[in-house]
Amino acid sequence: MFFTPLFLSNLTTKKIARNIEYFRTLDSTNTEIFDMLKQNQAKSGDAIIADQQTAGRGRRGNTWISNPGESITCSIIIKDEDDSLVKKLPLISGIAIINGIKQLTKLDCNLKWPNDILLDSKKIGGILIERKDGHFIIGIGLNVNESELDKSIENSTSIRIELGRTVQREPLLAFIFNHFETLLGNNLSSIINEWESLCLHMDRMVKFHQSNQLMSVTFLGLNENGEANIQTDDGKKIINSGIIEL
Repeated sequence: MFFTPLFLSNLTTKKIARNIEYFRTLDSTNTEIFDMLKQNQAKSGDAIIADQQTAGRGRRGNTWISNPGESITCSIIIKDEDDSLVKKLPLISGIAIINGIKQLTKLDCNLKWPNDILLDSKKIGGILIERKDGHFIIGIGLNVNESELDKSIENSTSIRIELGRTVQREPLLAFIFNHFETLLGNNLSSIINEWESLCLHMDRMVKFHQSNQLMSVTFLGLNENGEANIQTDDGKKIINSGIIEL
C-alpha cells in the first residue's frame, strides 16, 4: 500500500502533486493520467501512482517491469504553457529523482543520458516523457524496495539492495516532487550545470546507438538548449535521441 497522508505530510510544493491518486494496479500510469485529463478528471500538476503496472512503458517501446508494492511507478502531468519546458523537463526530472534519493538515504546516484538513473553504475530508474494534447506526461519508474530483480534486466539494482534496508516510498516520492517544483523555477543554464555535475560519463568515451548505427564517441556534455554534444571521428555533433552504453 501507498499511504497518501504520509506522502502529503512530506510534500512542500504549492502546485506539483498536491492532488495525487493511488491505484493498486494499472496497465500504465502514463496512459491512465492522460485518459483522466481527457475526461476532465486531472489537471496540470496532478499525479497518480500505482503499486503495480501490467503494461508499463519505457523508452523506445521497452517494457518497464515493476514489483507490486516495491517500486515507485507514477506519472505527473504538466501543461505545455512555457517554451522552456520542453528543454527543462527531461533534465529536471532526473535531477529531482537523484536529489530526492540523496535527501532520504544519503546515497549518491548519477545520470546516464538521456534519462537513466544509476546507482553504483547500475540502473535503478528511468523516465518516459510524452507530449500530448498540449501537455507533458512524465512517467517515473524507480526500483526502491526490491530484494531481487527480474533476471531479464541486466545491470540493474534497487535502493534496498544497495542500502541494505527498506525505505519508505511516500517521503521519497514527496522529496522528489519537492525538488521538481523548485527546479522548475530555475533558469536553463543552472539546470544544465547541475545535470552535467550528476552525469556519470562526462568527457568519457561511450558507445552511441542511433538508427542501427554504433559509434564510439566522447560525450562532451549539453549545449545551451539541453541537447547532447558528442565528439565523433567526423567532428562534433549535436544529438537529441539515441542510446548510450557505458
